[in-house]
Amino acid sequence: MMQNDDARLLFGDRIPEHFLPELRRWAREKRWGYFRKDEIDLFRVAAVSYADAARPTVSQVYRVLCCLVDEDAARNRIPVRKPSLTTFRRIVKSMPEEFVRYMRLGRLRRIHTFELVSAAAQALEIN
Repeated sequence: MMQNDDARLLFGDRIPEHFLPELRRWAREKRWGYFRKDEIDLFRVAAVSYADAARPTVSQVYRVLCCLVDEDAARNRIPVRKPSLTTFRRIVKSMPEEFVRYMRLGRLRRIHTFELVSAAAQALEIN
């Protein structure tokens, strides 16, 4: 995926404290039976990048998630299953609306993928 670095969507703004309790509740909501807990956690971490000032589309975020899953599959024996675009869209749309609106109207900033995953995982309290 290194050749596509320019196309990556990256989450750059800090999540305001007053959104954290609601985001954490969202992260702990009922998980779909088909996917493992770690897979759903990954999908939700990726979904948080939709709430960025760059205003990415769900399809763009989905493509980034698929690239991350493919990179992970090349390194691990236990592959992570990819959700369908429809399933991922459902996860994105289940995020707290006020949070998404607030973050998508923020300023644009570019960061590295590690910072994206780290910020989202920390906000959702996923280890």
